[in-house]
Amino acid sequence: MQMLHEELLDDGESIGGLVPDADTPPTPDKRSIVHALRFPAQEFKLSAGDDVLDPATGSSAGTLVEVSVDGREGRLQLKRGPKFAGVPLPKALIPGGPYNTSVQRAALRRLAQGMVATGAEGPGRYRALRDLLLGAPPRVAGLAAGAALQGAHLDIDTAWPIVSGLDQSTVFVQGPPGSGKTWLGARLIVRLMRAGRTVGVTALSHRAIHNLLHEVEAVADAEGFTFAGLKKCSGDAGADDETAFHSKLAQPRIATIRDNPDAVPAGVSLLAGTAWLFSRPEFDGALDVLVIDEAGQVSLADALAVGTSAHNLVLLGDPQQLPQVSQATHPDGAGASVLAHLLGEHLTIPPERGLFLEQTWRMHPAVCVFISELAYGMRLVSAPGRERQRVDSPGLSGAGLRYLPVEHAGNSQRALEEAEIIAREVTQLVGGTFTDAEGVTHELGLEHILVVTPYNAQVQALLAALPPGAQVGTVDKFQGREAAVVFFSMATSSGDDLPRDLAFLFSRNRLNVAISRARALAVLVASPKLLQVRCKDAAEMRMVNGVARFVEMEAS
Repeated sequence: MQMLHEELLDDGESIGGLVPDADTPPTPDKRSIVHALRFPAQEFKLSAGDDVLDPATGSSAGTLVEVSVDGREGRLQLKRGPKFAGVPLPKALIPGGPYNTSVQRAALRRLAQGMVATGAEGPGRYRALRDLLLGAPPRVAGLAAGAALQGAHLDIDTAWPIVSGLDQSTVFVQGPPGSGKTWLGARLIVRLMRAGRTVGVTALSHRAIHNLLHEVEAVADAEGFTFAGLKKCSGDAGADDETAFHSKLAQPRIATIRDNPDAVPAGVSLLAGTAWLFSRPEFDGALDVLVIDEAGQVSLADALAVGTSAHNLVLLGDPQQLPQVSQATHPDGAGASVLAHLLGEHLTIPPERGLFLEQTWRMHPAVCVFISELAYGMRLVSAPGRERQRVDSPGLSGAGLRYLPVEHAGNSQRALEEAEIIAREVTQLVGGTFTDAEGVTHELGLEHILVVTPYNAQVQALLAALPPGAQVGTVDKFQGREAAVVFFSMATSSGDDLPRDLAFLFSRNRLNVAISRARALAVLVASPKLLQVRCKDAAEMRMVNGVARFVEMEAS
C-alpha cells in the first residue's frame, strides 16, 4: 500500500498501471457491474476469483472475474457490487488479507508439544523434524553416523540406498541449475511407491507440484508401473494449472480432488497438495515419505508444518537459486527457507549431511565454471558432451560468457539503450546455428533465445524493441527454463540510480538463475558504471563482485 506506481508495476504480487478498456463498456451482472480494464504486461499472482484491494485506499476493490496477458498487454474483468456506486475504479490491485494459516500453526504447536514430551534429541515422535531443526546428518540404515553420503558421482542408483534407507530422518538433495533434480526426484518417488511406501508431494505452488508429477507420470509410463495417486486442489486455486496438467497426460494415474480427504484413501500410493493439506491433523504421521520440491522457496515454518505428516522427508531444491519470498520482519532465523537453514554458511551441502548433484546437463563448461565459482564452491561441473554446444552467427558466436557494455545515464528500471543493443544482437543471431551436446546443428530461432531482466519496466522496453515472439521476462519467470543463448539486461545506469537496495539488482541468486539458463552463450548487457558501485559492507562487496567476476572471466 506504500508502494509507488513504478513499484506496483514491478511487484510480483500486484497489478499496476490499470486503465479502463475503452472498447469494452461495463456490463451488468445481477446487482453488480463488471468493468473491463487494461494494464501493461507484468508479473503477477492474482487470479480469477481473488478478492482484491485498491492500494490507494486500502479498501476492497471488488472481485477478479478474469485476468490474462496477451503479448505486451494484459486485460482483466473486475466485478463490483452496489456498495461501489460512485467509487472510482482502481489504478492498481493488490491481494486481499493474509492467508489463513491456522492448520500450519496448529501443526507447529503439535511439533512443539511433541518435543517437550520426548526431548530435543531422543527417539520418538517427529524425530525427522527434530533432526531438521538441529541440522543433524541424515540417519540411514546400514550407514555409520557422519559417513559421506555419496561418492564421485551421484545418480539414481547411488541416491536410492540413501533415500530408501532413511530412518525417521531428513535428507537434503541440492540440485544446481540443469543438474536433473526433477529427473532424479521423480525416479526416487516411483521406486518408493514400487517398494510399497506411501509418498506425499508438496511445494509452494500448484505449478511446481505439477512439474514434478508430470515427470513421475512419464517415469511410470516408461517403466510400465501402475499406481493410484490423488492431487488436492481447492476451489479455483490453481484451476488453470490443473486443466493444463491433465490435458498433457495420456493415461493419468493422478486424479484431482477438491475436498480434503479424512485420511490417505486405501490403495493410494501418492498424495499431492500444498501446505494446507499436509499440515492437517488427520494426516499427522500418515505418510512414509514426504517430498518437498523447490524447497529453497519453502519457509522453515512451512516445512516443519507439512513434515508432521511423514516419518521421513526428502527436500529437493537449491537455496543458491531464487529464495523464498519474504515480507515484514521476522524473528532471527525465522525468515530463512528450510534449505537456507540447513545450508548455513556453506555454498553446498557437506557430503555427510546431504546429496549434491554435481553435474549440469545444460551448461557449456565455459558458462558452468563461472556459475560453479559464483555459487557452488567449484563443485559443479558440466556433463560430458556439453563442450560441443556452440552458436555460430554473423554476430555473437562460440560459447561461454560475453559482456556488452552500454553507456547510459539516469535510468532506474528501464534502459532503451540496452533494449536496442539486444534487439540488434538477436536479429543477427536469428538464422544462425546452434550445435547441441550430441553434435547436431539446428537453425537458431527466437525459441532458442531468452532475454532476462530484473525489472518489469525493462521487460516492456525489450518487448517493444524485439520482434514478435521473443521470449522476454524477469528472472522469476524463467527459473527452470533454458536456451542456447541468454541475455541478461541489468537496465540501471549506476549505483545512484538504483530503484531499491543494492541487494535486489546484484543478488547472487538472481545472477545465478539468469546466467545458468544458457546452454552455450550467456550475454551480460549492462552500464559500465555498475562496476563502480559504492558498497557499504562486505556483503555488498561480495554481491557486486559477482558481476565484476563475470566481466573479468569474459575478458580472460
